Amino acid sequence: MTEERRRFFRINDSMGVSYRVLGEEEAKAYIRRSKQQDGSLDIAANFDNRIQTLLDACKIQSPVAAELIDLVNKKLNLVIQQSDIDSSLIHNVAYTVKKVNASACGLAFGIVDKLKIGQLLQLDIQLLPSDLNVTVLAEVVGCDPVEEEELTEDSKFFARFNFTEINNNDQELLIQHIVKRQAALLKHQR
Repeated sequence: MTEERRRFFRINDSMGVSYRVLGEEEAKAYIRRSKQQDGSLDIAANFDNRIQTLLDACKIQSPVAAELIDLVNKKLNLVIQQSDIDSSLIHNVAYTVKKVNASACGLAFGIVDKLKIGQLLQLDIQLLPSDLNVTVLAEVVGCDPVEEEELTEDSKFFARFNFTEINNNDQELLIQHIVKRQAALLKHQR
């Protein structure tokens, strides 16, 4: 029996997911854009992600200060959203909450349409409950029909994706999310 070795821990979780299959030229453009922006495809999302990471660390040392900073950040986001509705509509992604199997280097979840192995796609992930967003370029490494007893309206195939282009900040966010979820699951099991 061969033992499978994984690069990162995996968890089963619920996440917001949206994906778009890319053509070869779109994938090349995605990679170029990613490299030009040092892996930062959405500056505002990166600020939010960094603020959330620092808030999590601050909650341990000073819960009151962390709550104050969180409230100020939420108020600022509300003001920005109200003053720039059109811009926020352009950037919002319609996520579908799905049960996923996730690691810092890949994701697997049920889908409706069969995808071809090797296809590239833009995968938008919303980490819950923090609502932090991660966008990656992913490659389909498997897409198998779902067993009859697990067949649902929105899950006819089980697709597996490897991240081929992910910036370090987003990967770190995924790792932190997975570690937090593992800790919560272990705590719940006790």
